[in-house]
Amino acid sequence: MATTRITYTDGTSELVPITMRATCKAEAHAIDAGWGPITQSPVRSGAYAAYAALRMAGRTMPDFEHWLDTVASFDLAAPKEEPEEGNPTD
Repeated sequence: MATTRITYTDGTSELVPITMRATCKAEAHAIDAGWGPITQSPVRSGAYAAYAALRMAGRTMPDFEHWLDTVASFDLAAPKEEPEEGNPTD
């Protein structure tokens, strides 16, 4: 699962895990909104996937266009590194 770092115009930022469901919602919204497939509008579709992920996490949000006005940037965040587990038989 990808994680996106959203930086807002007020200087705050947050990490948002982008689930497959959020990506599918973005794809469906892109088609419904006339943006075309994700490949024709990858930035806007990526932003919508982050927006959908936040909404599915229970966040109360304005509509997408108003929320987007508060976003300065979004970037793929580095994945969390899981600590390696040693061999339990050593």
